[in-house]
Amino acid sequence: MDKNNYKAAYERQKIARARAENQLENISRELYGSNKALQKSYEKLKNQKSQLLHQEKLASIGQLSAGIAHEINNPSGFIKSNLTTLEHYTADIFQVMAAYQSFVEKIEADINNAQHENLKDDLRDSLRETLMNSLTEIRIAEKKADIEYLLEDIPNLINESIDGANRITKIVDGLKVFSRIDSDYKEILDVNETIENTLKLVQNEIKYTAELSIDYGELPKTMGYPGSLSQVILNILVNASQAVEENGRINLSTTLEKNWILISIKDNGVGISEDAINKIFDPFFTTKPVGLGTGLGLSISSGIMKQHGGQIEVDSKVGKGTLFTLHIPVVDISPI
Repeated sequence: MDKNNYKAAYERQKIARARAENQLENISRELYGSNKALQKSYEKLKNQKSQLLHQEKLASIGQLSAGIAHEINNPSGFIKSNLTTLEHYTADIFQVMAAYQSFVEKIEADINNAQHENLKDDLRDSLRETLMNSLTEIRIAEKKADIEYLLEDIPNLINESIDGANRITKIVDGLKVFSRIDSDYKEILDVNETIENTLKLVQNEIKYTAELSIDYGELPKTMGYPGSLSQVILNILVNASQAVEENGRINLSTTLEKNWILISIKDNGVGISEDAINKIFDPFFTTKPVGLGTGLGLSISSGIMKQHGGQIEVDSKVGKGTLFTLHIPVVDISPI
């Protein structure tokens, strides 16, 4: 090859390489822009999903608000009543204490008035008279206050009020766990404890429609999202309470099978048709009347179980009832 041909070939390669580099740069720039747009879309979808989950939680709380209010108002009512009664008791006890105080002051006054030895007999007589009069006043005050009954009833009122306050605290704690927005990272999950917190919210909804039986198995702790799992359990329990009729029964149990925690929720309600059972996890599908459901509960529940690395199964027969089973993997919680 002569020098001219070599030079021409070199120039052609140089131009081709420059074009290729330019195309590569353009493609890289486009890919970078597409990646940024995709990342932005992903973050937007992620935020929308989080908002949707939270809105569904709030909708669930809204449906249960009357029952939750009743569960709080009931102990709150008798706490207020007990405090009012204790206020009256305190006034009566103060009157008795005033009689005791008067007695002590009179005795001290008589002792202070005794100045020398030959007044001992007078002091003794005066003390005896003061003692008798004061004891009479004390007995009258005690009888008027019915002090024996007060001393018997006051501990009962205090214990009832403490129990009521504890009930309210448990309900509020359950609400806090349920309504919080879980972080992106899993945390230590106690499944039985999560169920207990959920039952505090839904108990009033169930007790008027069905008899609830619970059988907790001995479970290890795992990793998961307590607030989100609580939402799944609540959705299924509310559905079960709305599906049962007279003499309704709901059985909830937890078991450990190999490396899986199973939560089983079974009812003896109307059941789900074969056609509907294939759609119940579809967004916005519902068999409930208008106003009783958004059609998102089970769809969101299915997504939450996948988020846990598990799944949700359903088995139902029309007229017999429905069984939902939640599968949660057992994950080692030991620090690395």
